[in-house]
Amino acid sequence: MRFSKSTKKNPDVRDWTDRYGKKRNGQFFADTLASWKKQKIGNGGLMAIGLIGQRDLPGHTLRTAQSLLRWDLRPSLWSHAFVIAGQLNGRTNVLDLPLLEVALHPRTGEFPRPERNGVGEGTLRLYDNPKVDANVALLAVTMSETEAKGLAKRARTYNLDRVRYNLWDMLGVWQGHLWSHGMRPNPLRDGVPIAASSYVEFIYEGIDLDLTPAASSRNSAPEHLWNAALWWHEAFKEQNRSIAGACVLRDKGCSLLGADE
Repeated sequence: MRFSKSTKKNPDVRDWTDRYGKKRNGQFFADTLASWKKQKIGNGGLMAIGLIGQRDLPGHTLRTAQSLLRWDLRPSLWSHAFVIAGQLNGRTNVLDLPLLEVALHPRTGEFPRPERNGVGEGTLRLYDNPKVDANVALLAVTMSETEAKGLAKRARTYNLDRVRYNLWDMLGVWQGHLWSHGMRPNPLRDGVPIAASSYVEFIYEGIDLDLTPAASSRNSAPEHLWNAALWWHEAFKEQNRSIAGACVLRDKGCSLLGADE
């Protein structure tokens, strides 16, 4: 993890844990997007980045693996990343907003398809449960609506740069790490990115933006996305981009769901 040289966290990324810690995630999603609408940012949610810190076994494994990226060597707050693939305008329920993701363990129950490079579809409803998805965040990068629509098109061009972003192969390596209960080496140590965040990185190259300047290589993880939003905001502003966001952090210690939960 590279040092940003910034002396303060991004003031536009708000911690709303006190407000939403005891509520469903859907309420947090809805109010965040409504707040952005008032500020005239976020393009109705289109191409907003979502971060999830899960307490299930796959999430716990991914969060623990990212400890080597942190200065304090503690588990990451985050295990998964996705992008919102639609706009809230005219919708009655925020949980119906579509999303695109590369999930290690898809909540839809559908097996990832190799011809789509592992990219799956779902809705925000998949991440409404605060017990399982204890940490949630939404991030908005400043861009025009035309740019957002361009990124949405790029997000569905699954094999555009598969030589550099072979998300399907990444899933295979991480699946082996998960099923071996950590007996196999940490893929991040071997330079294998987490597919979910690597997919988001690929999408945002469409506006010539490096979302993970903190990464020391092509390695990518949700922790990099979060670190960039908090500590690299000044560098983004130099490119006429800014990042706003909000988060709810219910589980900073990376607790694992009990067998009966």
